[in-house]
Amino acid sequence: MIRLRSAKRKPRLACGNACSEMWCGLLGCTLFFLSAALSQGQSLRPPPLPALRSNVADISGQVQATGSAASYSNDRQAVRADLSLPAIAKKLPAHLQIQAGAEKLAEALAHYSVALQLEKSGQMREALAHFLAVLELDPANPELAAHTAELVYHYQGRAEAVALLNKALSLSPHQPAPYLNLVRFLTTYTAEDAFEFDRAKQVLEDVMKHFPTRSDVYAFASLSYLSRNMRADAVAVMDQALKQTITSAAFWMEVGMAAQQVWPLAQTENRVEHLRRVNVFFDKALALTPTGKKGEVARLEVAQFFLLSNQLDRARILCEQLNIQTSNLQARKLLYRLYESAEEKDKSLDVLEKIVADVPNDVEQRRLLVNAYMLREMPARAVPHLEAAIQLGGGEVSDYQELGDLLLKSQLYERLIQLSARSVKLYPNVPMFHVQAALAQRALLRWEKAIQSFERAHIMVENSQSELVNHRFYFQYGLTLERAGRSDDAGKMFEKAIYLTPKEEIEDAANTMNYLGFMWLDQEKYLDKAGELIRKANELQPDNAAYIDSLGWWYFKKGDYSKALKELQRALGLIKVLESEDAEIVEHIAQTYLKMNELEKARESFEQARSLQPKDPKLLKRLEKGLEQAVKP
Repeated sequence: MIRLRSAKRKPRLACGNACSEMWCGLLGCTLFFLSAALSQGQSLRPPPLPALRSNVADISGQVQATGSAASYSNDRQAVRADLSLPAIAKKLPAHLQIQAGAEKLAEALAHYSVALQLEKSGQMREALAHFLAVLELDPANPELAAHTAELVYHYQGRAEAVALLNKALSLSPHQPAPYLNLVRFLTTYTAEDAFEFDRAKQVLEDVMKHFPTRSDVYAFASLSYLSRNMRADAVAVMDQALKQTITSAAFWMEVGMAAQQVWPLAQTENRVEHLRRVNVFFDKALALTPTGKKGEVARLEVAQFFLLSNQLDRARILCEQLNIQTSNLQARKLLYRLYESAEEKDKSLDVLEKIVADVPNDVEQRRLLVNAYMLREMPARAVPHLEAAIQLGGGEVSDYQELGDLLLKSQLYERLIQLSARSVKLYPNVPMFHVQAALAQRALLRWEKAIQSFERAHIMVENSQSELVNHRFYFQYGLTLERAGRSDDAGKMFEKAIYLTPKEEIEDAANTMNYLGFMWLDQEKYLDKAGELIRKANELQPDNAAYIDSLGWWYFKKGDYSKALKELQRALGLIKVLESEDAEIVEHIAQTYLKMNELEKARESFEQARSLQPKDPKLLKRLEKGLEQAVKP
């Protein structure tokens, strides 16, 4: 018998050299290779047959052949090609002569090459003839028989296809594949006879009887029964598997995977019982797995099952053991997730930092570490790892923006300016990089450079639909202009920010209104407009001490000192613990007492404000002047 060996993988090169996936592309190449090898007396192993069904446990019932149902119906419309075998002269040249006994092998390979090409071009009926020719030479090949049977079913009928599979089974009763292929076909291409499945059931019983140590057989049988809603029979298959005395951990894990279909763990009402039934298989696998390096792969698979089935404590124990015994990388990655879910932040961060130290080129772990530092508000520690991730795996626009945000939060302003300059060259149409540069320049009190960067961004987005055209952009632009002393330009930007603020963004709207109103108060202009803005801010957020302080100061500027004092004291009363930034409210109260000629109260308030140790030099100067004015004549 000529044996065309099969392997569970995609079609490979026929010659092991640079030939194409189509088995050397041309029949002449195949024949030349064969003849050359055989004429030199070399032993020629036939190439592996492609995996026509790579998973014998797949009982989904779907046709997995190369040709789909549409291919069968449309094959007459496919482009036709003359792929018939050429006539071979009776007397071949010496370099093409094949050793005696190898003609059938060469003929089989030639038919197989043509069959693949016809199938790929959609000429399924023509391909069938060549597959049948190969099968005549190797009728016991289970993968070839299964694939050919599907074609036979579409073009010659079900009975012929079943006969072909039965023949393959009779010729290879010593391997499970022909049994499983027959069952798969019978359950996929069902007959009108209601008792047809009895034949499939009998074959399943036979294959389990003949191959009691094959885990794929039990998995296939249980899933076959489940596909027919015969759960009791599937349970019986699992029970039969449990009676075996197999000492292979892999056996119990594969059967355990199938057991999860028999006893679904997602069914909440039955979870406890189902988990008990399924765990038996994985416990057996674990008991048969040695510790240390020899068993780390199997133990990791069990740990992953425990994790996916939400048995986190058991998964954690296994991962901790693997970490200690072998420092298994995957186990440590799982351990990081387990510590994170358990809110053990210190342990999870320690594990992740060690992973990155051991495998510095793992971009995914670098990014996880970046996120971990960001969640813990450690932007400076995140910066070098995001930089490394960008260098290792390349960076998108979002990566550069995120890095810029981290540098800004870390107060690494010079580095942010350098990054922005590089980012602008890489992505010249992204205005956010100009904004980041502006914020860095502003933090360094480089007002003109900051304004220039804002202007560049503004030009880019003013007439566009960019997401950057929002109230926050204009608020920051206005803030920069105001700090640089360009209050009129700043006012325009603040007004634009107010106009663009969505109604649901109440906090942002109130903040901008209050800021603009207070800026005008401080400059003693547009007092009526300032009052409208400040009152509106208080309507939006009525219990905000800063806004109430602004309202009180507006009354002060209008000369209504009694109302000013009332609002300023109300603002101060809302603050439970006074800090240095609250000194201005106390100073406003002191200034109001001073205007009301209550010098003693004014002096006490000025001293209280100074005791809060404010850092603003302008405020400190006003406090000193106020204390001088509060002295009785």
